[in-house]
Amino acid sequence: MDAGAVALDDEESGDEYANIGVIEASGYVNVRDTASTDGEIVGKMENHSVAFVESEEDGWYKITSGSISGYVLAEYLTVGDAELIDSVKTRVATVNADALKVREEASTDAAVLMTVAADTQLEVVDEDTAEWVHVGTSDTEGYVAAEYVTVEDTYIYAKTPEEVSGGTAVASYALQFVGNPYVWGGTSLTNGADCSGFILSVYAHYGVSLPHSSAAMRSVGTEVDYSEAQPGDIICYSGHVALYIGGGQIVHAANEKTGITVSSATYNTILTVRRIFN
Repeated sequence: MDAGAVALDDEESGDEYANIGVIEASGYVNVRDTASTDGEIVGKMENHSVAFVESEEDGWYKITSGSISGYVLAEYLTVGDAELIDSVKTRVATVNADALKVREEASTDAAVLMTVAADTQLEVVDEDTAEWVHVGTSDTEGYVAAEYVTVEDTYIYAKTPEEVSGGTAVASYALQFVGNPYVWGGTSLTNGADCSGFILSVYAHYGVSLPHSSAAMRSVGTEVDYSEAQPGDIICYSGHVALYIGGGQIVHAANEKTGITVSSATYNTILTVRRIFN
């Protein structure tokens, strides 16, 4: 799980909705060390990130969001809206077996679509049975045995100013093309691109030249550990690449069925994470 996406305890997701706030803003909202625009910026919160509200004073909320505590302007934080809080969560199933088969149907007799490794996070589509969890990957949907996964809700929390780098602009730019088509060999962000063509064209907008090859992208930039991934980093898989956007998620040209879409970063085994902007 990404450091910025933290599971809420059951205790916190029930009666204490009244103390949970969600950022609603077009860009980042500053978290300051005092309830003043003159206060030092100690963190930044992106749209739909979550904070726990401790108090309110003079148009400011005193909050804690992940590891960051401080003050945010009340006008940007919607507090106690259970429907909004539920809408910004991502429900994930974390694999707790060494290897787990994703099957076509909710049955041990069903065809195996893929095998995923321990600690892989899969997006939960539905939990309509006690024995199986309906999950989604970048390529398809399938079922995993419930006894081998831990299912929980995750939320995006504040980041330090250092974590919000030039890569954030790259990620924000890439997200505007969600819903556009996948085209094998393509590099058009509007008319169609394949996985590496999508990354290539997004970075070309910022004057960065990258190879049109998912394999070659495994060597660009600087390698970082996934636990340290920041928006704008390139996530490399076997035969596929994606752009990390924060909160344990990626944006990528997935396939012809889904086109450019947002998925869990750990839907499949990560080979390497490459940082272009240090």
